[in-house]
Amino acid sequence: MASIDFIKQFPIRSFTRGEIILQPGDSAETIFAIREGFVTVGSIGASGTEHLLLLAGRYDVIPTERLFSARGDVRYFYTALTDGTMYAIDKAALLAEATQNPEVMTQIAKGMSQHYDDFLERLDSTERRSVREKLVYTLRYLAERLSGEPTVDFSAYGLPLTHQDLASMIGATRETTSLALNQLRADGIIDYSRSNLTVYLEKIDE
Repeated sequence: MASIDFIKQFPIRSFTRGEIILQPGDSAETIFAIREGFVTVGSIGASGTEHLLLLAGRYDVIPTERLFSARGDVRYFYTALTDGTMYAIDKAALLAEATQNPEVMTQIAKGMSQHYDDFLERLDSTERRSVREKLVYTLRYLAERLSGEPTVDFSAYGLPLTHQDLASMIGATRETTSLALNQLRADGIIDYSRSNLTVYLEKIDE
């Protein structure tokens, strides 16, 4: 792919789980393309609760919302969910390449369209009242981001998740999230052992 070939010429930077890669107010003159690993995109509510907006993975560009924006600062928190690496890309150089190369522009547009669709899915899930509903919709979102298969083993894609990770994503306590996970496992919707999580999308759809 033309965009990937262009991205690979830039230097590689490592990140570690829990590291805040970007936060509100940071400059967006450097754009990152994830090479390996996962990064969450989120905001912090007035009560201090974290809200997961998006999950960025391989070759996703962050911060997406600032790629074509004249505003130069970042609006959200970009936090490493796993260890990984990413390409540090000069924003002006990427935009110049996209302007000159229609294939690159098309690939960027497709990625942004997918992110927008994902964002609407996340927004819909956060409006649901119970922790169980929020958790089900979040697990469905994550599973579909990783794979389109009916059964998705998160660890096979390099995404181990703890109870606290999931609790933070849905804005709930760890204890309440653990109870909901146990219920979902009893219902056959997931398998969960330590940080190894398998989601059965057909069960969720039912």
